[in-house]
Amino acid sequence: MSETPLRSIRLTLASLLMVALMAQLAIGMSRADLGVANFFSFFTILSNVSAVVMLTMLAFRPGRIDEQGFSVFRGAVTVYMSVTGLVYATLLGPTGIDVGLTEPWVNWTLHIVGPLALAIDWIVHRPGVELPANAWLIWLGFPAAYLVYTLVRGAIVDWYPYPFLDPGETDGYGGVALWSGVVLVVIMTFGFGYQWWANRPRETET
Repeated sequence: MSETPLRSIRLTLASLLMVALMAQLAIGMSRADLGVANFFSFFTILSNVSAVVMLTMLAFRPGRIDEQGFSVFRGAVTVYMSVTGLVYATLLGPTGIDVGLTEPWVNWTLHIVGPLALAIDWIVHRPGVELPANAWLIWLGFPAAYLVYTLVRGAIVDWYPYPFLDPGETDGYGGVALWSGVVLVVIMTFGFGYQWWANRPRETET
């Protein structure tokens, strides 16, 4: 695909995600249990905000796809969005758990459209430069920090964004550790997979 249509697609996707985020923030502000702090404590929200930033940066300067630093950032966002989509599809969506997204189109956009679009973009338009060998390890940094933040804040305000991170819902911190381990495996799997795809031999491309 030529550069101009691709830039338009990325900017359109960024705009769609931004509209969905703003709509959900407005809805959340009308709920007594979902203020601004809680809104930005959802991994889904943080990953989608990062996606908006990354897509906008790439749309306005496509050459960033050949920069290693930006490609690591792009890979991180792609991993987090993929984890968001998979966790919702397997753990949250089927059980009907309230994740704060009450509008179906917002839910669909942030949990399905965004993650799928970024995964496809990574596969079809992989970075133009090889990623560092420790990229997958770098990508673990934010989820680890998010877990610590969620547990510390949850213990203080008695509110958790997801049931599997709530000790009261998982039979204590042992249950939280178990579920966190499962999500860690998912993150590592996506990380290894996306890094392998980005770094596969360049001479195989036509």
